[in-house]
Amino acid sequence: MKIDYDEVNVELGAIHAGMRASECHGFLCGQFCASNRLDTTSWQEHLLAGVDDVVDVSDCLAILEQLANQVKAEILSEDISFELLLPEDAAIISVRSSALAEWCAGFVSGLGIGGLGEKPHLQEECDEFIKDVISISRMETSVEEGEESEAAFFEVIEYIRVGAIMLHQEWHQVDINEERPEVLH
Repeated sequence: MKIDYDEVNVELGAIHAGMRASECHGFLCGQFCASNRLDTTSWQEHLLAGVDDVVDVSDCLAILEQLANQVKAEILSEDISFELLLPEDAAIISVRSSALAEWCAGFVSGLGIGGLGEKPHLQEECDEFIKDVISISRMETSVEEGEESEAAFFEVIEYIRVGAIMLHQEWHQVDINEERPEVLH
């Protein structure tokens, strides 16, 4: 069962976390893309920074753990089931655009925490993708309603979905090949 955007926001709001569901999901995706793992201590420290120590965070941690597992499964899936955690399509475009900018900001942070600076040089497409995600994280989110805006929004979503998977594959294809034993004939 996929984690629901509103459900994550309710849990984050209950503990007065400093971020929303989209940014959390983006962070987990970025960290996984960069490191090929999700270090629980690392993401907990980042996602729950500033939460009062006396607040019971167990319910929020449980849903974030489920979300982390979903991120890994979707990015590694062969059927390209990876989806960004954003408000439903019925939400107005400016709300969804704002959530997309938050997702991208989280993704960039996750890349940094996951070790982006330690990675080998990327193909030009991957470098361009990271620059685009940074730009989207800074975009103006007051978007006018309309078919053009909807179409452009869905194109950007698809670009990010495919780009995140491509980025993970680019960095970790080497890891996959290195783990295979060499066969001598």
